Amino acid sequence: MSLNKLVGGDCGGNNSLVQLSNIVGRDAAITQQMSQSDRFVNEFMAQNTQAPQTFNMNALLKNMPEVEKGGSQQKTSTIKPNLMPNMSSQMMPPWMAGPSSSYMPHQHMLRPMYMPPQSMMHQHNNSNLQIQYMEESDIQKLENSDVKAKAQEYVDTVKNDDELAYNQFMSFMKRISAGELNLGDPTETSQRKSRDEIIDEMAEKYKDEWAKLSDVTDYWNTEAANGIAQDYAFTEGNVMLENKSALEIGKEKLKMGDIPGAVLCFEAAAQQQPDSAEAWFLLGTTQAENEQDPLAITALKKSLEIDPRQLEAYITLAAAYTNENMPKYAFMALIDWLRASPKYSDLLPQDIDPKSLDLKSLEAHVKSLYLKAAQLNPSLIDPDVQNALGVVFNISQEYDKAVDCFKTALMVASADSKLWNRLGATLANSERSEEAVEAYHEALNLEPGFIRARYNVGITCMNLGAHKQAAEHFLVALNQQYKAKSMFPDSTSGDVSSSTIWTTLRMVCSFMGEHDVAKLVDDRKLTELNTFFQIE
Repeated sequence: MSLNKLVGGDCGGNNSLVQLSNIVGRDAAITQQMSQSDRFVNEFMAQNTQAPQTFNMNALLKNMPEVEKGGSQQKTSTIKPNLMPNMSSQMMPPWMAGPSSSYMPHQHMLRPMYMPPQSMMHQHNNSNLQIQYMEESDIQKLENSDVKAKAQEYVDTVKNDDELAYNQFMSFMKRISAGELNLGDPTETSQRKSRDEIIDEMAEKYKDEWAKLSDVTDYWNTEAANGIAQDYAFTEGNVMLENKSALEIGKEKLKMGDIPGAVLCFEAAAQQQPDSAEAWFLLGTTQAENEQDPLAITALKKSLEIDPRQLEAYITLAAAYTNENMPKYAFMALIDWLRASPKYSDLLPQDIDPKSLDLKSLEAHVKSLYLKAAQLNPSLIDPDVQNALGVVFNISQEYDKAVDCFKTALMVASADSKLWNRLGATLANSERSEEAVEAYHEALNLEPGFIRARYNVGITCMNLGAHKQAAEHFLVALNQQYKAKSMFPDSTSGDVSSSTIWTTLRMVCSFMGEHDVAKLVDDRKLTELNTFFQIE
């Protein structure tokens, strides 16, 4: 269907007033002389030549892609990466792996994001649904029908089963006798509830639901509404629970780049030592690298409850919140970092309650505090302050400033793979994909098992149109996640892979025209996919 047809007369067609105005306009050209009253009528009708609209269609069309140009040609939009572990907000930078306005899978501050081709956005033709209207005579017949006629009609509908018909008929008549059904004159109002009574009854019945829907700040912006669980969901059947050295083994696996294996070890350590801030911290930061931000948030919060002095946990938590499209929580985590820091706690004003500020004011407040922190000693670079500033600028989509912050931090912390990944995601979000790939490679050279960085490279390849290479990077990431499961065959845990990576991989296969391969993705046939893409 063409756009002209979509917005033409067939879509919410002209009403009688519009048609009349057209006739008046036509006749006005023929009739040269008219009375003063006729002119007034004509002026009024000329001002009402458009049917009422519920929204501005012209404004909508300006924001829609051209879906009728180019025939079968497809144009792939860019995907933005994330700066930090898996962030999914439109306000997030690439390094935080959150959703972006330019790509379907939201990008996070630590992961880039991609936009589907325009052909995927084509609208389907409207169905040939025919609406039949009841004639006025039929309505009058219904209104004038008596109880006997309706009862006979009801019996006829079940006449194939005499016993059922009789039982249902008697039940029907009892309801009439008890006054539960009223088939009398519809004009009678004595047994009807007034409009106000009905509204009052519904208001009382759905009082709690209305309160939840109307109070956005109390529910929809909560962690529960955003899928963040209060209690950590541990992997079932984790064989590392029996190993008392799970924490140390997890650290070794982390050094070797075995992120999924380290996750299982740290989960076991957290269950063995539920009061260990270190076990929860390592579990949270490792899950962030494993592209599992909701679990990372839950673990990091638990760690900070036990020991609020873990400064690195606050920044990682802020990045994870950004990836999950929760900027206000991210800002609060950054404020908590300043409060816990002996060097910068005095910067917090005592007369301002950050929780009472709206999002825009909170953003300005946090940005101002960290700029002051950076200026306390201009001759020395604090990589943590620059890192946090990079997160703030990513949330506000000031990517050039965020790039400067991360590059400054890397001047004194060049061995930090997370910083390289965040730099790459920020560069990708600012449409500097080639530079982003170089930053990701630095992150992977330092930490080959960095799944988030691997995913970000795949997103950047998609933005560059290198779909086959993108699929290969996604498969490498998935193989790394499945590696932990193969190491523990007795574990009863289910799928340990990231659904985000699977979803993006399927999109790549569709772009390549490999629809049979896309079905393998749907069934999560990793072995067959490795064979097709020649992944060893």
